[in-house]
Amino acid sequence: MPVFIFANQAGLDMLETTLVALQDITLDKIFDESGRRALFADFAKLMQQGFAYLPAGICMSTMGRHVSYDQAIAWKVLAEEDNSVHCLAFSFINWSFV
Repeated sequence: MPVFIFANQAGLDMLETTLVALQDITLDKIFDESGRRALFADFAKLMQQGFAYLPAGICMSTMGRHVSYDQAIAWKVLAEEDNSVHCLAFSFINWSFV
């Protein structure tokens, strides 16, 4: 299961965590069932095209608070050495605590 390795301050605020604790978070702890389905439905497109737009949804902070977002964007980050996929990055648009 993928883990989070970096977030800017807005991402840390949304997830209610610290940069050190971020590595203990997995996607299944953040996305609800519909969020995971949306991500997995677009996973092939993400890997082929390099990015994917995910629909509005609800995710969960590490403190158990629900967070709504209008849209999310996921994209591949490539390793410089061999152009392999290093990780996936996410941006959550217009998020707020519910």
